[in-house]
Amino acid sequence: MKCRIIVWKGVEVGDKAGYGMKSSREMPDYYRRVYEKWYSWFAHICDPFAKAFFFLFNGGFGGERRWRELIIEWINPQPGEKILDICCGTGTLTIMLAKRLTGTGKVVGIELSPSQLRIARKKEKPDGVFFIQEDAQDIPFEDCYFDKSVICGALHKMPQEVRKNVLSEAYGVTRPGGRIVIIEHNKPDRKWKANLFDFMERINPEYPTYKNMLKCGLTNKIEQAGFRIVRKNTTSWEFFQIVLAER
Repeated sequence: MKCRIIVWKGVEVGDKAGYGMKSSREMPDYYRRVYEKWYSWFAHICDPFAKAFFFLFNGGFGGERRWRELIIEWINPQPGEKILDICCGTGTLTIMLAKRLTGTGKVVGIELSPSQLRIARKKEKPDGVFFIQEDAQDIPFEDCYFDKSVICGALHKMPQEVRKNVLSEAYGVTRPGGRIVIIEHNKPDRKWKANLFDFMERINPEYPTYKNMLKCGLTNKIEQAGFRIVRKNTTSWEFFQIVLAER
């Protein structure tokens, strides 16, 4: 059963959302073992790293912004909508979505990493943006609360069972007829590209779960959660796959 919805600072939020930061003991075991220390330092270079990465793999200067604008184009935010950014990281996409709504809707970003959330909360943002620390396996909103949801580059960091739970939660909080956009790592068709990206991922703590996600597939897991695939494509040297699905 989902928690009760309350209003806090003008935004409807679950009463278990946790306005403060969670302690280490409250973190999921896989996160505590693999990512807690990693994000305590990586969060500080996450944004410049993204700019450098997409400079190389998405057409030079402005590559990161173009990549995020592609995601927003697929989401197609409309005035008055409520949008959920699941595993929002440092909040760049969350804020860009809110700017598209021009103050007439709400965008909620949920993130487990306190280090990333601290950066997100310091950024200049328009009205209608709210960040909460929460496990995406237990999203603190009523069923069917959001019009649209997005998961950007997070599923490959999760063990298979956690990935399944997060997709199930995303389905639950997205209204019937609502849509979700998921952008994730992809295995390119060309062998040299696949080998290059595999080599790049080997330095990350997410490498085992990244390999598992590619092995299990993405679209079939989205469908198993209950969504219907509307369209899909690849971008950025085929390093990413982007999927639009409907509940």
